[in-house]
Amino acid sequence: MKASDRLIQPPPRSSVAGTIIIITTVILLSVIPFSPRTSFGDAALAALLAFAAALTREIHAFHLASFSFALTITSSLHSSLHDWPFNLLVPILFYLAVVLTIPRYRGSLLWLRMGRFGKDTLFLVLATSVISGIALYIWSRAMKPDLSIHLKYMPDMPLWLFPLAGLGFSAFNATMEEFVFRGVITQALDSAFGPGMMSISVQAGLFGAMHYREGFPNGAWGLAMTFVYGIMLGTLRSRSQGLFAPWIAHVCADLVIFAILAGPARGQ
Repeated sequence: MKASDRLIQPPPRSSVAGTIIIITTVILLSVIPFSPRTSFGDAALAALLAFAAALTREIHAFHLASFSFALTITSSLHSSLHDWPFNLLVPILFYLAVVLTIPRYRGSLLWLRMGRFGKDTLFLVLATSVISGIALYIWSRAMKPDLSIHLKYMPDMPLWLFPLAGLGFSAFNATMEEFVFRGVITQALDSAFGPGMMSISVQAGLFGAMHYREGFPNGAWGLAMTFVYGIMLGTLRSRSQGLFAPWIAHVCADLVIFAILAGPARGQ
């Protein structure tokens, strides 16, 4: 495989109809994180948007709308599917099952590339990892958040298993979130607005909104911090032209989160 084959290619620009569908879907996705539960009305709207994208043959709008439908219908079916990791895992699997079985959409998975990883990218990854790690530690110490919503996902385990569990959690969670935000969402935004700060900023806003209620960090400060972090990861994705660099940085941040939670978890 040539190096260029591993780079994210800019998607073709959407028509006016496709752009409207993408913007409407983004508005829907920006509202959902602030609601306790999604409704069948949200899922119906997402389904209508996916149908409109398919009808108008707007491929990249269909990617975003079909994922949004999977996201909204999943948590509407059963309360357990609203919790991590099913809240993202099930929609991702549903979305991939749809686009991989339809040839028209299978060939448009432009975001599913590793990209390049040179010295300049390594420096950005290290800088992003250090800054985010320090910010997470300061937030946890200064805000003294209620960690019970996070500790419920950490089962009782022997001490020697914590490093393996931390690495597994970090790699898995980073994969899901990078697939969604720097993958599906960014590709659709690039097709609507073109690659650049508009796409990076909007996906970062959605990334921050997702963390508002139960993320780490959460609340208003958490939203602001993850918005800035989303800008950093989006820039990494743009500079490296792939998902590998932002994924590595994301894994490092999640390792810090796991380390912060490990102490209280051992004391339970």
